[in-house]
Amino acid sequence: MYKVFVVEDEFVIREGIRNMMSYNGNDYMLCGEASDGEMALPMIQELRPDILITDIKMPFMDGLELSRIIKASMPEIRIIILSGYDEFDFARDAISIGVDEYMLKPVGAAELFGVLNKIILSLEEEKKKRNDREASQRERMASIQVIRNQFFDKLFMGALSTADALQEASKANIDLIAKYYLLLNIEIDSSKTVYKELLEVKRAIDQFLQNRADIIPFFRNEDNFLLILKGTSEESINEGAYELANYLKYQYETNTKAVLSIGIGSVTDRVGGIAQSFADSKKAIKFLNRFKQGHIIGIKDIEKESAITRFILEEYDSIDEKLKYASRQDISSIIMHYTKGIDHSNTKSVLFTYYILMDIVVAASRLIKELGGEAKSIVPEIDNPTTLFDVASSAERFITFITDLLEKVIDFRDSCQDIRYGHVIRKAKQYINEHYSSSNISLNTVAAEVALSPNHFSAIFSQETGETFIEYLTRIRIEQAKKLLTTTKMRSADIAIAVGYNEPHYFSGLFKKNVGMSAREYKIKSQKE
Repeated sequence: MYKVFVVEDEFVIREGIRNMMSYNGNDYMLCGEASDGEMALPMIQELRPDILITDIKMPFMDGLELSRIIKASMPEIRIIILSGYDEFDFARDAISIGVDEYMLKPVGAAELFGVLNKIILSLEEEKKKRNDREASQRERMASIQVIRNQFFDKLFMGALSTADALQEASKANIDLIAKYYLLLNIEIDSSKTVYKELLEVKRAIDQFLQNRADIIPFFRNEDNFLLILKGTSEESINEGAYELANYLKYQYETNTKAVLSIGIGSVTDRVGGIAQSFADSKKAIKFLNRFKQGHIIGIKDIEKESAITRFILEEYDSIDEKLKYASRQDISSIIMHYTKGIDHSNTKSVLFTYYILMDIVVAASRLIKELGGEAKSIVPEIDNPTTLFDVASSAERFITFITDLLEKVIDFRDSCQDIRYGHVIRKAKQYINEHYSSSNISLNTVAAEVALSPNHFSAIFSQETGETFIEYLTRIRIEQAKKLLTTTKMRSADIAIAVGYNEPHYFSGLFKKNVGMSAREYKIKSQKE
């Protein structure tokens, strides 16, 4: 059933259309009506009708101006203009706006329903074409995905010659040509993660991968994906692999409770060698699963018992625990503990340094988030893998950066009054900021969101923020109301509803109490300024 909205300043005509529609079939229904364009606009934005019937001459905002705004912001809405003026200029303006029908008053039932049926027929045809296009697109994408999956399965099994691999890659829209290849095998333990958080990170990672022409992704399932890296030299592709692995680990483990284990395969200069790189990445993953999950390790680290391997196998105290209780005086011993034996004169030690650096960065970010802070605002560099790799390449820069990072994290930790409730307050404020416009939000609903009893949450919120829950909610709503008063033409009654108050009179009193003047006085004062 299609929704119709009517805008007409003459009550008798509105009533006539309403009555006509109530006796006419089931193809369309009247979803709302208004006496002028200004009043109609927010209602139309909320109701999203399929068809708008509007008079051309009305106070405050006429039909042409309303149609112009609707076509600009909601072009899918079909518009019928009713006019008592048989003038060329009106009709020409209506056509230029994109109005679908221009009807002269008085309009009879048969005439109106004839036009409505004509528009509905057009809407049905458009819907069918859209559905056909979407179905065709889904089939095409599904077909490409099947081709991609079959291609990757054969590629990793070593069942393709170089010529066949390049030919099948082309069919799957994959650019496989490169001088060197290396495979990353990423396993995700998301058992303790909120699905919504995990989904947001996956979207961000997808976008990141789409912008990298040197990476070919293959998502096997929810808990495992593979990345084929392409490079111009063995050294650069090795460095890029560790940089990318640490970036992925940082994104997942600081934004969710997921744990990543990443195995890095061997470098190959042939398409046929990708299968061996895949097999080596699986060996690296198996090594981690046997000894310590949640790390990054390459096949060469295992084979040569590198510094990274020793770091994983040795019983190092968790940096997460150290950051929770360490003081500034402990920083030098922490750095020494995690960096002993590093020699910056060779690339492998730089990779190990980078590995240690990212381990500390991830732990610092997790703690800052737990305390309700934003890691990037405290240490902006931690979200830039290239900058961090440069830091790892110099002993002096490394020690300076880590010292500065730990000092800032410890200072931030000590500035928080209560470690236990920092994340609770942050989550509560985020929920309030997203749902303040709902009249149903209350102390009980927010307490339920953060999994505390209303009384306990109320006490914690007041203690940690210095204001009660209702004072905070009111402040957020009043600030939003002030913004709407100065940036829109909405009436006070509509603004009251928009910020969560169903009773305009109550909103007016509350606004004056908090701002010191009425909403109308505030708007006039703002316009003068």
